[in-house]
Amino acid sequence: MRDILVSAHNGLWHHICVTWESNDGSWKFYKNGDLKDENTNFKTSYTIRQGGTLVLGQDQDSVGGGFNADQSFQGMLSNVNIWNKALAAEKIRKMSQSCLLEEATDQIAYKWLDFVHEGGAKLVKPSPCQPVVMGK
Repeated sequence: MRDILVSAHNGLWHHICVTWESNDGSWKFYKNGDLKDENTNFKTSYTIRQGGTLVLGQDQDSVGGGFNADQSFQGMLSNVNIWNKALAAEKIRKMSQSCLLEEATDQIAYKWLDFVHEGGAKLVKPSPCQPVVMGK
């Protein structure tokens, strides 16, 4: 999957979405609304418990620490959201074309503003997000 991530590192804005379902451990990786990779049996029947820490943009060499500035994400993130269910492929495709969140946010476990308010992030306005041209 690393080759897919590297191909998104070209100075352009990309919509990235990863889904995972506990029941069969299936995961899917979408870039710009297109399914790029998928597999099963990843953390099958696993439950994500409350009280943990989610780290964005930084490799951890140990849980909650061991950060190295040379391993940090360089770029901008926007509209990072975590839903409590796997989104359908059509919904992901539509979101990738609009740069905007759908109005129905009742199933978002963590929304973008939760991340922005939790520290460290620098909010750049206006967002550089531009609608994705399909096939890119």
